[in-house]
Amino acid sequence: MFAWSAAAALIVHAVLLFGSKDLYGGADLVPHLRLMQQMDAQPGLYNIYAPAFHVFGALLLPWASEATAVKLFTLGSAALLIGGFRLFQRAADLPDVSASLFAWAPYAFALSWCLPKVEAAGYGLAFAGLGALLTNRHRWLVAALAGTFFIHTASALFFGLCGGVLALVRRDARAMLALAVATVLASPLFISHLMAGCNAAQALLFSPGDYLRTTGGWTSFDHTHTIIVLAGPIAVACAAAGAPRLWREHREIAILAGVVTFFYLNEVWLAPFGARTTLNLMRGLTVLAFPVAAAAGVFAATRPRWTAAILAACIVWSLGSLFFALPDACHRVVVDPEQAEQLVVDRCTFRWTIRRDH
Repeated sequence: MFAWSAAAALIVHAVLLFGSKDLYGGADLVPHLRLMQQMDAQPGLYNIYAPAFHVFGALLLPWASEATAVKLFTLGSAALLIGGFRLFQRAADLPDVSASLFAWAPYAFALSWCLPKVEAAGYGLAFAGLGALLTNRHRWLVAALAGTFFIHTASALFFGLCGGVLALVRRDARAMLALAVATVLASPLFISHLMAGCNAAQALLFSPGDYLRTTGGWTSFDHTHTIIVLAGPIAVACAAAGAPRLWREHREIAILAGVVTFFYLNEVWLAPFGARTTLNLMRGLTVLAFPVAAAAGVFAATRPRWTAAILAACIVWSLGSLFFALPDACHRVVVDPEQAEQLVVDRCTFRWTIRRDH
């Protein structure tokens, strides 16, 4: 069941990405292209944003366009996200249908529609690393967390949080040590930012008004309809029904799922303080897909006659959301890579200005 559902989901991702020869994305895609161009011209760190996306693009630029590089990275990220969760699902001894449901989480397709969404690769590696933790493969855990810091900072922080929760619940001192070692191995990346004159908050993209923390009011409730559709109400309902059984049969995963759900709701509990993070109620649907898939999979697996029907219903819902909700998930315009040459990207914040030639 998982193989064909994952393959079908990746085909949808590919159609979204390569269905048009043009490159579509948000305003923040252009500075990413600029960082790719700089990395191609002379390898180095030019911004506090994790460098893997820019390195990948720079390696492809001699043979492919910026648009092709972005699309290939995004498709690979989708495959890594689905595959990473599959590794986690098997390590956690969750039903196979959990991984199939995760592959068809409606918001997952926004990761290939609303470019750039570099976090998809980061979360994919994070899930693979959490699977390594559950199977006591601590060396792989170290490699996964250290690598995630070079892909996407927020994903690495999410990984560290989830890994710490699992290690505490399992009373696994070796896993906690592995997480610490991985953080130390990734520290040269942040030390280089500090040496370039950035402060600690900037190095972690947490400076006020920056990428991971922006000032302002509640932002998600303007898109309530879209969020509900892209959350996948069928899967959410099944997850609510399956949560008690998840607690009884997979206590460690249930605790982690509860923490992740609370973490997803961060905009609600941060809103009174006038701050929001990258994981608002829309963008956080990527992490909410984990507890939903875990609990919904347990529910579906206990009803063998209905398993295929539940998965099919979720797939149909996701396909429908491509037309009725996905276009409203983000601002999306045609991006001309030549525009990137006119940008100056700040070294210590993910902000940019247009260069004025005199």
